Amino acid sequence: MLSLNTFRSTAKAVPDLLNFAALVDDGVVQCKSGALIAGFYYRGRDLQSCTVEERNYVTGRVNAALARLGSGWVSWHDAVRIPSPAYTPRSANAFRDPITALIDEERRELFEGEGAHFESEYALILQFMPPKQGESAVANLVYEDDAVPVEARLGTWERIKGGLGFIGSLFGLANAKPSKADEEAAWKHVEHFKAALTDLEDFLGGDVLRLRRMKSFEVELGNGRKVLRDDLVTYLHYCVSGTLQPINIPACPMYLDALIGGQELHAGDTPKIGDQFVATVSIEGFPSETSPNMLDALDNLAIPFRWSSRFIHLDSHEAVDQLGKFRRHWKQKERGFWSQVFRTGSGQVNEDAVMMRHTAEVAINDARSQLVTFGFYTPVVVLFAGTRAELDENSRQVVRTVRQLGFAARRETINTMEAWLGAVPGHAEPNVRRPMIHTLNLADLVPLSSVWPGRPVNPCPFYPPASPPMAHAATNGATPYRLNLHVGDVGHTLVFGPTGAGKSTLLCFLVAQFRRYRNAHVVCFDKGRSMLPLALAAGGRHYDLASEGDRTGLCPLQHLESDADASWAEEWIATCYELQAKAKPSPQQKEQIHRAILSMRKSSLGRSLTDFVTTVQDEAVRSALTPYTLSGNMGRLMDEVHDGLKDDPFSVFELDELMQLGDTNVIPVLLYLFRRIEKALKGQPALLVLDEAWLMLGHPVFAAKVREWLKTLRRANCAVILATQSLSDAARSSIFDVLIESCPTKILLPNEEANKRGTPEQPGPWEMYTALGLNATEIQLVMTSVKKRHYYVTSPEGRRLIDLALGPIALSFLAVNDRENLARVRQLVEAFGEAWPFAWLEQRKVSYERFIEPGRVRNVRAA
Repeated sequence: MLSLNTFRSTAKAVPDLLNFAALVDDGVVQCKSGALIAGFYYRGRDLQSCTVEERNYVTGRVNAALARLGSGWVSWHDAVRIPSPAYTPRSANAFRDPITALIDEERRELFEGEGAHFESEYALILQFMPPKQGESAVANLVYEDDAVPVEARLGTWERIKGGLGFIGSLFGLANAKPSKADEEAAWKHVEHFKAALTDLEDFLGGDVLRLRRMKSFEVELGNGRKVLRDDLVTYLHYCVSGTLQPINIPACPMYLDALIGGQELHAGDTPKIGDQFVATVSIEGFPSETSPNMLDALDNLAIPFRWSSRFIHLDSHEAVDQLGKFRRHWKQKERGFWSQVFRTGSGQVNEDAVMMRHTAEVAINDARSQLVTFGFYTPVVVLFAGTRAELDENSRQVVRTVRQLGFAARRETINTMEAWLGAVPGHAEPNVRRPMIHTLNLADLVPLSSVWPGRPVNPCPFYPPASPPMAHAATNGATPYRLNLHVGDVGHTLVFGPTGAGKSTLLCFLVAQFRRYRNAHVVCFDKGRSMLPLALAAGGRHYDLASEGDRTGLCPLQHLESDADASWAEEWIATCYELQAKAKPSPQQKEQIHRAILSMRKSSLGRSLTDFVTTVQDEAVRSALTPYTLSGNMGRLMDEVHDGLKDDPFSVFELDELMQLGDTNVIPVLLYLFRRIEKALKGQPALLVLDEAWLMLGHPVFAAKVREWLKTLRRANCAVILATQSLSDAARSSIFDVLIESCPTKILLPNEEANKRGTPEQPGPWEMYTALGLNATEIQLVMTSVKKRHYYVTSPEGRRLIDLALGPIALSFLAVNDRENLARVRQLVEAFGEAWPFAWLEQRKVSYERFIEPGRVRNVRAA
């Protein structure tokens, strides 16, 4: 007879080790022990930009929040180092020209050549063990909510209850299902747990930490079928297996131990789960006192790991009992054995024991004050790797880093399995370290700071879904930076920095990288021709208005097809009249202007300003418009029969000469340019760059238009970048308050005079930077950073000092603005036409040939 005992092994598997039972609510998992667990993802402030006072404030608030938790509560504070997303794939780009694509290919090579990049995610998992009301009151969990329709709340519970009944029937239990009283009691515990989570979120959210609850959500698969997933279950699966993958929740959301623990486990000194080897590094040897962010250096390592800090909270009276044992222990060591037996009161006193007893008494008083909560703290770094060699090397890096911080660290051997299991949220019993600390120490030891890596996709809802970030940049450590100007749907940006700090290079860089978006539209107002090489290389148009060498002519009345066009033309003519006559046109003159425009709309003849002057039947209007015709000094620029402006996706307007012509000549040109720009915005991703904005903000017409743009262009999917070298000029502008409110992103260039203070009458750079929201640490950062290399990016989402990491190809087009090189560029354009950029690179001895291959960039010479 065949023996079946071979197939009836009772050996424990991974699910038998795990405490997870069922997903009983949105983001709430019930454990086999009856405990409930839920969690948050969070981000802290960047240490690079925090003052000491801000760090102390954060740790104080975290202590106050955690001190509310007592016995029955356990918290896991995790920092997870995961591989950063790779550089933007080529398939996600839509560069229209080979040069900006070439610049991006060079940046890709530089980025990928730096080695592995990692970024950190932070998780706070809370476990609550409800007070026992019976053996199955919580373990057989059911709930109902009077605020939720019966149909909505029955689904999950009916599936769970059915599963419990089925299991009970297998064991011959007639009454496996919970009673109604058990259901009501269990639901109260769930409600209490959720209320505590909400209270914690309200207390820590906002200016302390950016919290996001781990919740359930639906995902539609390719076949149209919808599946349920849960952030917490996915995270628990990662903690167990070390694998990042989505987990589909079954229709009956039970047996999570099998769902999460579906991996083969080989125990031992170096366990292996699935295809990953596991190591744990325990952190020990705590110093006599703590300070905020003591272990922050772990957050800069270029290896994958999970740093877990578990804290088992105790009620005040339990903590006092535990601390009392320590006090009695040291009390007994103050004097020798015979002195205590005979109570002689003589003999040598152990001063160390006296000091330790006093420390225990201070701790007891702290516990009784309930300003802090004591508990058992267990920090463990869990590492996964595909090979033993990689695991050994990564473990050594962690041990070395922890020891350099003044702590003791050791890699676990025979205790590895227990240390790994204790670091998995929901498992409070394994690997408990008995020495107690309080929550203020805990707040200093857990990860509360974060390096802001930027969003992996562009957050603007008007862009195509999953649009890539605008650019990648370098920061310190192994954490990359993804630059997005947008905060939500607002991409308006301020750029401040002194002359020679790299402002023009930054603007050219932003424009070149912005062209990765499909149908990207860029308009730049330049001063000094710094955009000229990029515009010509990228196939854009460069208009050097009013200069001797530029023959671009404007025809402001060319487009009269719609009523809106005609209305704008009449207002524009009225403005020109007012500039020349120093008075507004009378109603009769407005009527004559209207008649003339109407006649030109119906006529098939020309629409130049000369045509208007010959058509209008008012002598004063004719005289006022004559300076803008060929009979006047502005005729060469403004009295063309056909407009010289093309509807190109990349246009640059040089304003250096134009802005010197006086208001009567400048304003009509600017108004027409504004009109053309606004008409070109049709919802496509657009960027409007205003270089040397102080020149424009000082002009009332330009300032008024900028104010309008900042308020309206968001709806047209256009981001406005205002750059100026003078903070004081911007502060004196009539729209300074609008600039601060409407531009959530600010990029600050190095300024060695950033800490100079002014007077109430004449504010200095310090006051200006303070008005922008910078603290003393950030101002010091701006002052000490390197010109033409560093840029300090600040937005409501985070702050970071970045390096554009430009290579020689990029510098050849983005950082060339001196007269000699600009003249050489013009000569090459004349000599080589479209192929001039490659001749320019060869002249500068810059190698580019390795990027000219199928699938990378197109060679213009072969076109």
